[in-house]
Amino acid sequence: MSECLSSPWWIRQVGDAPVRARLICLPYAGGNARVFHGWAQSLPGIEVLAIQAPGKGGRVLEPPCTDLDLLCRTLLVQLAPLLNSSMPYSFFGHSNGALIAFELCCRLQAAGAPMPRRLLLSACGAPWARPKRSYATLDDAAFKAMLRDFKATPPEVLEHEALLDLLLPGLRADFALADDYQCPWPSLRGVPTHVFHGAEDAIPEEQLTAWTQRIEPSIDFECLPGGHFFIHDERTRLLAAIARQLSDTLREPPVVLTS
Repeated sequence: MSECLSSPWWIRQVGDAPVRARLICLPYAGGNARVFHGWAQSLPGIEVLAIQAPGKGGRVLEPPCTDLDLLCRTLLVQLAPLLNSSMPYSFFGHSNGALIAFELCCRLQAAGAPMPRRLLLSACGAPWARPKRSYATLDDAAFKAMLRDFKATPPEVLEHEALLDLLLPGLRADFALADDYQCPWPSLRGVPTHVFHGAEDAIPEEQLTAWTQRIEPSIDFECLPGGHFFIHDERTRLLAAIARQLSDTLREPPVVLTS
């Protein structure tokens, strides 16, 4: 079997080992596909598709998407040929990306589509368990101050004013996605889910455990050293943990991929 994987919506990575499974990765607010650069080399047999939405990375000059429904519908159209293939796939989402990964899984379930083998949620509490947010309505100065206080944007971005101004529309769009999120799904069933969280992150424990309210059956939780950006600071440890989670997806025959 062969698959064509050319799309502006993702950056594809393949390591040296024959590909047997796929990991679709969604970055945090303000992040882009480069967050996952080099991951495939640490995940033998796993093809990594890092999502690149409009307004991010090489698409930074495109208008960003501020509507979660539109973003998810577009992503599912773009990913449909891959999700309906015989290759097993999983989702990984960090922070804002975890919310999007969960929403995609719920929509796939509602459509009766092939489901992921694993849902890996990282640095994100259940959105229905946190206070209502209105970050996206702040003016630019207040929004930048919020980013600095919240410590959920990489320091190298916050310290570079020209870069921050360039990324501001995309950052605002990311926060708008989650500001008014109302989960319409009663439950996500049958997708083994693993929640990674940082030992020094500010996310309250009750927001993390609230994922169990709408994901069945039970969820595994794993605490890693570091704060909200353990995805960078503890990259080696995180990738080893992801490899363990995906180990059973590597029993499939290899797939021939074409660009």
